[in-house]
Amino acid sequence: MLRPEFTVRRIGERYDRAAVDALVERVLATANRTTKQSVTVAELRNAAFRTPLLGPGYSAEEVDDFLSDAEQWMPDRPVAGRPSTDQQRQPPLFTPVRLREGYNMEQVDDFVDRVMATVNGLPVERPVTPREIHKVKFTPVRLTEGYDVEEVDKFLDEAESWLSGG
Repeated sequence: MLRPEFTVRRIGERYDRAAVDALVERVLATANRTTKQSVTVAELRNAAFRTPLLGPGYSAEEVDDFLSDAEQWMPDRPVAGRPSTDQQRQPPLFTPVRLREGYNMEQVDDFVDRVMATVNGLPVERPVTPREIHKVKFTPVRLTEGYDVEEVDKFLDEAESWLSGG
C-alpha cells in the first residue's frame, strides 16, 4: 500500500501535518500487519486534528476521504453477514470541538454512561427513560473543548428510539 500524498494548503480547511502523518503511519502499519498496536475503525471515524493557526496544513477533505477509505483495510471492520461477537450496543465517540459551540463533555459522558447501561441491561442506579432522553439539556460551552452538538443530538435521537422499541 502506498503512502497517500495530500495537498498542502495555507488557507481554508486544513489539518496539522505532523498529527496526520502520525496517524497515516499507524494506518499503513495496521493495513500491512506490521504493528501490534492496530488502528481501529472507531479510531479512524473519530480522528480529530487541530487546524494550524499559522502555516500550511493538509487538505481536510483529502485526509477525511483517505480515512474513510482506510476503514476497509482495518482488521476490525464490520463485515456484512458476520454476526457480532458482542450483542451489546457500543458507546458513541463524539468529535471534540473548541472553536464552535459544543456540549459540556463531562455532562454528556455521565449521561451516555447511564444510557448505555440501560440499553444494554446492565445494573445502573437510575435507568434512563425515553422521556428523559427527549428532555435532557446539556450546558453549551464555547472556547473550551466540548462535544459536537449535532453528533450528540443524533445519538440521543437514536438512543430514544432504542428505548422506545423503535
